[in-house]
Amino acid sequence: MRVEASGTNLDRNDDALRFAQVWGYRFFDAASVADVAAAILAGYRGQDDELPLLVTPNVDILVTLEDNERLRHIVSKSAYVLADGQPLVSFSRLGGDRLQARLAGSDLTAAIWPKLRSAGASILAIVSDESVAEALEADNPACRAIVAPMISAEPDSEDFAEFAKACLFAAAGMAEPPEFVFIGIGFPKDCLLGSELLERWPLEKAPMVLAVGASMEFMTGVKTRAPKVMQRFGLEFVHRIAAEPRRLLRRYLIRDSRFLVILARHTLRNLLGR
Repeated sequence: MRVEASGTNLDRNDDALRFAQVWGYRFFDAASVADVAAAILAGYRGQDDELPLLVTPNVDILVTLEDNERLRHIVSKSAYVLADGQPLVSFSRLGGDRLQARLAGSDLTAAIWPKLRSAGASILAIVSDESVAEALEADNPACRAIVAPMISAEPDSEDFAEFAKACLFAAAGMAEPPEFVFIGIGFPKDCLLGSELLERWPLEKAPMVLAVGASMEFMTGVKTRAPKVMQRFGLEFVHRIAAEPRRLLRRYLIRDSRFLVILARHTLRNLLGR
């Protein structure tokens, strides 16, 4: 299936796609998520050595990648790496190439989902909440939704491996092989599970896998996004801290201050390289 991708600035020529080398990764560079959706719907799945996987780093994820070689490898091999944090865009010229705009996974999911539904594309959705699964299946008859149990973020653990097998079994049992897999169980599980499924995919053609975090919870109304003005100024983290202070306060304000070290390192590297 190839869904029509009208109303964007991209044609279907892969050479027209833009990428930016920044923060140590090859980011997909576009003016809006409409252009990302156009590339996905037109069939772009990356270079020969890349995975048909979409990941959406923000500051928190970029800091996490610093300490995890496995995750760094997955992100570096993903066909679509989107800057989902405003600081990654605002300071991108210091970190490498300049990025045009923030490309939020939540915005992309909201933009591409109706097009896939209209086209009748077969979708496997892996989510963390039963109400999200029910809403997605009610909205799209071609969607099969699976609710993930509490699993380890270690791919070598027994519970992670068993759940990956369950996802593959569900995919193989669908009336139409899934063309798209949306994973919304939180980073790093999204990313790790997406890579694992693609590595072990039992069907002839691998799907496009989108690791989009809480995007489906936002789209179905189970969770509420930050107000538009906070999104515009890169302050969504404040909204998230207010919603889950015990879980996120220390992580965002203390641990993620390491972004300043990352910023300094890339700035110095770029200055010395000029």
